[in-house]
Amino acid sequence: MSWEDDDDNDNFGFGSDDNDELSEEEMKKFEWERKQKYKAIHNHPLYVLAIEIMETVNALNESILNDRDRQMYEMTLTESSLMLAPKIAGAMGSESRILSLQNASIIRYHAEFLLTSTSGLKSLDSVDKKYVQLLRDDMIQFRDLFKAWVLEIKKMERDSYEDEWGLYT
Repeated sequence: MSWEDDDDNDNFGFGSDDNDELSEEEMKKFEWERKQKYKAIHNHPLYVLAIEIMETVNALNESILNDRDRQMYEMTLTESSLMLAPKIAGAMGSESRILSLQNASIIRYHAEFLLTSTSGLKSLDSVDKKYVQLLRDDMIQFRDLFKAWVLEIKKMERDSYEDEWGLYT
């Protein structure tokens, strides 16, 4: 079996012999647009809430007094909370319908895990229930914002390339 590489250009447009440097004016415009996109992403309600969820999970983990209970929840809660904001930013920054839907799937998985984990956390005596309820409330709000965001993604123009796995076509 041989490896077939469909890309004839392995430098991805970087380091080419073409002197495609931007003028100072073009560079300023590019930088301004980049900053505007950064602001839009980081001020989006879904992204802001994802950051808050990460902070809530950190506080919740610190409130778990029993080492066995902490070992059972801390790593997975932290992992899932850390996945939300970067995947949102990646989707929004990509301007790609397929990539946005792929990231939305990953976000949904981790958000659902955080939400369902609150049920098990409620049964623990060694955790501050205020943080559990706060996380649950945040996740329900996140789910509502997420559904609205997914509707925005679905309205995006279809990508010019095909999803090779056939999931988002």
